[in-house]
Amino acid sequence: MRTMKNIFSKLMLVAVSVLIAGNIATAQEKIAPKLRLSYIKHMSGTSEIKARAYSKKGKEFEPCMGVTIGFYKDADEEQLYKKQDVDHMGETTVLLSEQDASAFRDSTGQYHFYAKIEKNTKYKSAEADLAVMSATIDAEFKQENDSTKVLKATLMVYDAASKKMIPGASMPLKCGVKRALCLLPVGKELNNTNDQGQIELSFPNDIPGDKDGNLTIVVKLEEDDNYGTVMFEKTVKWGVPLLHPDNPLASRSLIGSRNNAPWFMVVVISSILIAIWGYLCYIVFGLYKISKSGHAGS
Repeated sequence: MRTMKNIFSKLMLVAVSVLIAGNIATAQEKIAPKLRLSYIKHMSGTSEIKARAYSKKGKEFEPCMGVTIGFYKDADEEQLYKKQDVDHMGETTVLLSEQDASAFRDSTGQYHFYAKIEKNTKYKSAEADLAVMSATIDAEFKQENDSTKVLKATLMVYDAASKKMIPGASMPLKCGVKRALCLLPVGKELNNTNDQGQIELSFPNDIPGDKDGNLTIVVKLEEDDNYGTVMFEKTVKWGVPLLHPDNPLASRSLIGSRNNAPWFMVVVISSILIAIWGYLCYIVFGLYKISKSGHAGS
């Protein structure tokens, strides 16, 4: 009997050891993720905190999927603002109103954002923080005559010493026209502001707009270490109307819309589709005849 008890005790000890070893191995196999925060301020009155969770696999980086990120108002993680799951790219975005954003601002005028990847069975926890100062962009659109259009933008930044907004001198601004996937650049790739925090550009006259000639023009300070990204957007009637006779998008061409595809492409593609469907119908009809003749023979 004592021998049986000893054997049972040893078996229990082995089982517990295996379980503990398995848990340790599982914990060791957890992936150590990285977390990156970025801040975007829209002059329309909203802001965004973008978080990206990723990990390194060999020499490549891949998104962390299935993780939750908590956004906090303090470094001690005592004031939770919101928790959100990431998408298939390992990213999530928190939208802030002006009132919400002010809750992250301290007495020096800095905005502090804290985020943490909640640990789960696959990933370890990871933290990130971001501190930015306030900045604003305003723009003027002057049209002196039918052919001269001038865009003038002003960048103002918060100065912690004086606690006032001052001109952002010698800082790069990007200007462009909003398209579906990117900005169509206007002027230089980067336009540095002068001592008054201003840039002035001559705007082209040949940029296609919508049917009324409207363009959405964007001026932005992009991913600055101190101020994040600041974006100004405004819709202005400075484009070539879509139905204008000189607008290449309105004619039948390769760069035109789907309804304005060249006739030769319409004919060729339609002929190919008809031939394919005709051949498929011929095969189905042949199979039907073979099946019918087989039934008749039996």
